[in-house]
Amino acid sequence: DLPLISVLLPAKRGFTSILPALATWAKQTAAPLIEVLILCPEGLGPSAAEAAQLGPQDKIIMTGDCDLHAMRALGLGQARGEFVILAEDHCVPDADCIAAIVERLRDGHDAVSPALRAGHRDSSWAKASFVLGYGEWMEPVASGPIDVLCGHNATVRTSLMRGFGDDAAGQLRLCAFAVKRLREGGAKFFLENRARMRHFDPPGGWSEIKLFLVVGLGFGAMRTQNWPCLLRLIYPLAAPALAVAHWRRAVVHCRRVNRQPGFGSATLTAAAVLAAAWGVGEGVGALLGIDRVTPWLSITEVKPISWDSLLRSNSDEGQFSDGPAGTRNSNSA
Repeated sequence: DLPLISVLLPAKRGFTSILPALATWAKQTAAPLIEVLILCPEGLGPSAAEAAQLGPQDKIIMTGDCDLHAMRALGLGQARGEFVILAEDHCVPDADCIAAIVERLRDGHDAVSPALRAGHRDSSWAKASFVLGYGEWMEPVASGPIDVLCGHNATVRTSLMRGFGDDAAGQLRLCAFAVKRLREGGAKFFLENRARMRHFDPPGGWSEIKLFLVVGLGFGAMRTQNWPCLLRLIYPLAAPALAVAHWRRAVVHCRRVNRQPGFGSATLTAAAVLAAAWGVGEGVGALLGIDRVTPWLSITEVKPISWDSLLRSNSDEGQFSDGPAGTRNSNSA
């Protein structure tokens, strides 16, 4: 039988780097409804023993040495599901996440977003990164129709994504712009708060600053790629205003959750620094242009979680505690 949902899971650093994330997809109560397409660069796929541990609905797709957006486009072309998830190596679903999403898909929505929470709860930098990137969908949040869909980890109708045609890889350079284009085309989005995921961000300050500089490069280049040269040249003057706008969004969502433990002044201070890096990056990205920026963009997404981080988070939340010995087959038994 064909799966309902295809999960595109990039393994840019090799198959072993995504094993913690893969274990959580194997734990889905609705596992028979999904396939996991593991996107591996040439030479970094699983060993024969590792491949033997994969479930019948899992598939390795060798993607050569292409950039992350092109890897996803290749996976999209081979997805068999009616819906597709652009998964990340550092975002993991709760066991009943897909089951909750499936209920909403049956209502006719074109895309369903999960509710998200921070995986690293002991670092202000990681929490600041999370609220800047995923504040709109941060728990607690109400279920209902939404206008803004998270670019990654949402479940989207495959035919809509394939509607980008030959430009699919280009649109997937920054998935936030891809889902914005879908919305402008009339797609219906829904947020389901019973579908829950954890998003893990690097806990170090310098790492996060570098990441947000690169995030800014991508946003600035994408926003202005069709602008006249003169407007692109003066766009960096807007960097301070852009930084303030990004930071204000973090403030709004920290207040929305009543500054729950860990999302208070320390997180907002770190968010101000990261927002400034984002704004500066946008200005530079507008000057460099999308072609020169593209090779840098995978830096912002290739940050696989370790078993230690996942198990520590599991323990904090009282979730399953399978370690590296867990496999797709044993987890599904």
